[in-house]
Amino acid sequence: MNFNQYDHFQVNEEWGKALVKRVLLGAAIAAGVGLCTVVVLTVISGVQYRLAEDQGLDPGYAPTWIVAGTNLGLLIFALGALGALVVGIIALLQRRRLSRPRADRPTK
Repeated sequence: MNFNQYDHFQVNEEWGKALVKRVLLGAAIAAGVGLCTVVVLTVISGVQYRLAEDQGLDPGYAPTWIVAGTNLGLLIFALGALGALVVGIIALLQRRRLSRPRADRPTK
C-alpha cells in the first residue's frame, strides 16, 4: 500500500477547496460591485430627473454615461453571479464525487 498517493490526494483536495473559496469570493465581490454600481447610477439618474422637473424643464433621456455605466454594472453583476453559480455547482459535484467510497472512484 502506497500512502504517498493518499497524502498527495489530501493536499490537492485542500488546495482545491481553498481555490473554490477564493473564486467564489471574487465572483461575489464582482457581483456586489456591479449591483452597487447599478443602484448608485439609478439614484443619480433619478435625482437629476427630479431636479430637472423641479426647474420646470423636460427631463429628457438619461445621460449616455449613466446608461453605459448602468449597462456595465449589470454585465458585471450578471457575470459575477453566473461565475459564482458555476463554481458552486462544480464544487458540489466535486464534493459528491469525493464523498464516494474509494472503490467506486474512477481510476486514472
